Amino acid sequence: MKKAILLVVSALFCLAAFCDESWSEAGSFDGSELKTIVLKPTDPISYSSALADGNPVSLTIEAVDESDETIVASIFSNATGTALEGTTTWNYNASEYSYLPKNDTYEITETVTSSRTSEAFSCTVTILPEPALFAIFAVLGALFLRKRVKALAAVLAVIAISAFSARADGAVGSASFLQIKPCSKNVVINYTMTPENAYTIYDMKFYGSADNGATTFELREKGTLEGALYPSLNETFCGSGSHKVIWIPDDSFHSVKTDQFKVKVQAEAFDIGETYMVIDISGGTEAESFPISYLSAVPTDGWDDNYKTTKLLLRLIPAGTYIMGSPAGETGRGANEVEHKVTLTRPFYAGVFEVTQRQYELVMGINPSEYEGVKRPVEKVSYNDIRGSNKGGAWPADNAVDEDSFMGVLRAKTGLDFDLPTEGQWEFACRGLTTTALNNGKNLTGTDACPNLGEVARYWNNGGKSSAHYAVGGYDPNPWGLYDMHGNVYEWCLDWYKEYLDSDSVTDPKGETSGSYRAIRGGSWNDNSQYCRSATRRYRSCTPSKSYNDLGFRVFLTK
Repeated sequence: MKKAILLVVSALFCLAAFCDESWSEAGSFDGSELKTIVLKPTDPISYSSALADGNPVSLTIEAVDESDETIVASIFSNATGTALEGTTTWNYNASEYSYLPKNDTYEITETVTSSRTSEAFSCTVTILPEPALFAIFAVLGALFLRKRVKALAAVLAVIAISAFSARADGAVGSASFLQIKPCSKNVVINYTMTPENAYTIYDMKFYGSADNGATTFELREKGTLEGALYPSLNETFCGSGSHKVIWIPDDSFHSVKTDQFKVKVQAEAFDIGETYMVIDISGGTEAESFPISYLSAVPTDGWDDNYKTTKLLLRLIPAGTYIMGSPAGETGRGANEVEHKVTLTRPFYAGVFEVTQRQYELVMGINPSEYEGVKRPVEKVSYNDIRGSNKGGAWPADNAVDEDSFMGVLRAKTGLDFDLPTEGQWEFACRGLTTTALNNGKNLTGTDACPNLGEVARYWNNGGKSSAHYAVGGYDPNPWGLYDMHGNVYEWCLDWYKEYLDSDSVTDPKGETSGSYRAIRGGSWNDNSQYCRSATRRYRSCTPSKSYNDLGFRVFLTK
């Protein structure tokens, strides 16, 4: 009996030390919420208060090391006047906090004082040295198992099976979560990645369960995720090491309270060699199919003219969350650019270049453009030319296209559902993770002419008024290597145009169910700088049948 008990206890110790599951342990979740969220050191501290009401307010956040209450760090102090919302960062490694002992427990206190009243909130955060804990567990397990070789072998077998089953679910080594109570209902999810090689990238999925795993849901469907990585795909996506996201539950979880809450982290792998997709359309209208190949990086000599004439080139863009629209005060901002959070749950390919006249001619057999040039973007093409006026007009009810449209021909000869982008996809691709007015990380210096825009775009004030559009790829690309997302020609999107965007967070938006005009993005050679920003949304008189000499498109493919 003693040996049996020792064996069980030893197994638990060792599994605690080495377990590789992607499910977290069950823990408590309480959907109620107070006024602040406090995370571990080096993480943002978001603060807000309803106490202001137009009165002067001061807020102080302090960290007290509970192992020595004489040590106090003033993390944040502010007198804001009429507003009290924002984010500050307590950098644990900063020199002013270097005297704070690590791996200790801290009490975080928020004191809000106005001319009417004063309130204080606090919460305790313990920084656990997980590697040290694992080492302790492993040592204890070894002590229990000494001289018990057969038992040790059995336990190791259990560990191996456990590790194998976890790795089969992706490359997630472990997952854990911590809800910051009583200050917030938000959940911090920590996970580790153990990819088999450095050439694999992953699309990360996050799941939750309120009943110990009996039923699951995707966290993005019940709230929003923040802190997800936005890496360049020239590097490993979610590579080896520790990672973290924050789940902010929506109102449906306000009253949920359970001690059987679990989170699951799953990694879906795809090969880094798929970074660039190349469609060989050199066979033109006579070809029965268009061969597809992949590249892992830009060629040493860059993209030659074949990628602008006889090949269609697309770049893989990871799934992610970003702020669509423009902030108040951005030069040239339009009223239809309300900022809101957009989450794209699926990676997609985006055309590196706008579709050129030679490329369109090879696919369709004609060149409708007014300003001719084989490497210039095709224009005078309508939404109906690209998708069709019959099946192709049904979006967003479905993504079908007419067989004789550009997308219809491309789909038939590749077997893949190429299409136009949604507005959400287009702006995410255009920005390339930037948050400025332009995707080179700069803002406008004026609404008419702007030298910053001239770095990345052909527009009215840097040559457009004299020679219209320009050969694709003539200006600097954005951080993802996409060219001419600003200027040159406007680009068709799938969505029906909506005058005002919702301010609420949305996931994989598809636009309105009906409308009169389809949205166009990016500005053109015929525009001043204010209309060429990342957030600019227009429709002009773009009914699906209309075509203009400053309106073209680029090809997208959602994975």
